[in-house]
Amino acid sequence: MAMFRAGLQRLSNVFNGQGGILSRLITQNAPTTNVTAPDTTKDVIATCNKLIEERTSRNFAIVHLLGKQWRVTDGDLLVVEGYWPPNIGDKIKLDKVLLAATKDFSLIGRPLVQPGLVTVTATVISKGLSHTRTHFKKKRRKQFMRINFQRAQQTMLRINTVEIANKINEAPKNVF
Repeated sequence: MAMFRAGLQRLSNVFNGQGGILSRLITQNAPTTNVTAPDTTKDVIATCNKLIEERTSRNFAIVHLLGKQWRVTDGDLLVVEGYWPPNIGDKIKLDKVLLAATKDFSLIGRPLVQPGLVTVTATVISKGLSHTRTHFKKKRRKQFMRINFQRAQQTMLRINTVEIANKINEAPKNVF
């Protein structure tokens, strides 16, 4: 115990020769830096707004659709499995955007990006059934064998546009 105290005493003498608990010493003697956070955030927001207006690079988004997350850009094709009500030719808007980005910056939602900030539109191209999946069950030496076939419904979407519509940090418009 005496060696432990001596070690702490030596360590506390390193920090300005004061005694006491080490954690208190570290927090009391921590260097303070005067970084103006509002100026840096304003600069970052201004840069992002300028990049949005210029549209120099291709936008992409991560959208939540039928329980899965998809990374989409303009012109992508998605094959979504499961029943989905839209008909062929319907234009739909994907509202659940988790992340939107370009090569220069990204907007990350908590959990979703602000409504109206990012617009992802798609068109239903086709609806049909998937390839046949075979389920084969067998129990050896019991003369038990079953073969089941399964085809799931599929919907194919083409992503028309991924647009970052508004300027960042503006008051949200009533989207809904």
